[in-house]
Amino acid sequence: MQIVIAGCGKVGAQFATVMSEEGHEISVVDSNSANLNLLGPSFHGVTVLGVPIDEDVLKQAGIEGADGFAAVTPDDNINMMACQIAKEVFHVPRIFARIQDPVKEQVFYQFGVHTVCPTNMAVEEFRALMLGESSTRTCYLDNTGIEFNYERIGDKDVGKLLKEITAAKDTMLLGVLRNGQLSFASPSFKLEFNDELVIVSKI
Repeated sequence: MQIVIAGCGKVGAQFATVMSEEGHEISVVDSNSANLNLLGPSFHGVTVLGVPIDEDVLKQAGIEGADGFAAVTPDDNINMMACQIAKEVFHVPRIFARIQDPVKEQVFYQFGVHTVCPTNMAVEEFRALMLGESSTRTCYLDNTGIEFNYERIGDKDVGKLLKEITAAKDTMLLGVLRNGQLSFASPSFKLEFNDELVIVSKI
């Protein structure tokens, strides 16, 4: 894939390096030349110094032929504007943004931009860990959201076989997490204390 990444902080630099290592064509845009130095030695893409809401800068980064665009600057407003330009001017098919303010997540959604909000993710995970409840992960396959729910089994389910567990309507039991390892769902799988059910649903 040909991907343009706006923002080269710790997240942007790591994302760019990983995708470059996997063989994708990566261009990184940042207005601070020092940030571009965060890219690892295994990064073999293109770097462009400039503001990611400048159409000429984005063209220099190759956005006209891009398959994907990720806005990961520390400024939610810049990320929003950059995503709008990528979507409405250059018609990039896959657009994602990192946002810091959970309140703005709905705004991005209304513009058809998928988001990753570290604030929401951290709060949900901390709450689940503190209360011993389920936690959630979300990913997107094209325009379809897939939600992975992790539900720790109750005492009454210890010793049961997986075939005795019924998933809720419109969900699918994918498997069981035990000691950090995933076992795909098997009817004869026997549940143990602290197991977590991995349940998948569309959103």
